[in-house]
Amino acid sequence: MVKHLQDHIQFLEQFINNVNALTAKMLKDLQNEYEISLEQSNVLGMLNKEPLTISEITQRQGVNKAAVSRRIKKLIDAKLVKLDKPNLNIDQRLKFITLTDKGRAYLKERNAIMTDIAQDITNDLNSEDIENVRQVLEVINHRIKTYSNHK
Repeated sequence: MVKHLQDHIQFLEQFINNVNALTAKMLKDLQNEYEISLEQSNVLGMLNKEPLTISEITQRQGVNKAAVSRRIKKLIDAKLVKLDKPNLNIDQRLKFITLTDKGRAYLKERNAIMTDIAQDITNDLNSEDIENVRQVLEVINHRIKTYSNHK
């Protein structure tokens, strides 16, 4: 059982590396057009659903606060994000990073590229197979979040 699990872990590690390498390669031209790095692109992706603080981005990226602060400054300079202060009911020291229209435009282009890649890679799979994979990944993702919150 342990050997079998180790094989799966090694496969997942290689799978994640392959996805990251393909993503970096396919998004390189778009990132060059917007003059941002892969890490800055990842920050924009995090902000797609909701505004975040620098501390929240730091935690999600697993790097130090100074590195995230530099990324955010470059994104602000590129007019892809802006700093927003919360309403009066929330701690005024908190500053939320939010997408600008230009940041949303970048993500729209990025998502179009990623959709094209996903369609090319999965065009010979039926929708039931794709749905089954998603369901398993959702269970694993939920467990990762639960595990992460308890450690």
